[in-house]
Amino acid sequence: MQFHYVVFYDTDRKKWSMEYDVEAYFSDGHVFDGKMADETGYGWFWPGDDMPEESALDDTLRNTLYSLVDIIPIPKEHENV
Repeated sequence: MQFHYVVFYDTDRKKWSMEYDVEAYFSDGHVFDGKMADETGYGWFWPGDDMPEESALDDTLRNTLYSLVDIIPIPKEHENV
């Protein structure tokens, strides 16, 4: 299973950030299950209340990424700007 999130670099703020509205990028869901894709032909989904384990993992992964995004080094061309 793959959990997809959007991380971006803002040149005006010279800062990495994370997009919380993943629906804007992943309209069919931000989790991909290869096994489900093999079985049904489609593997994208949103972890919902009916999937407590996947939903909890999604929260943990998103929060972990959010806590790390501030320490991603900025590109060299913006170090002294």
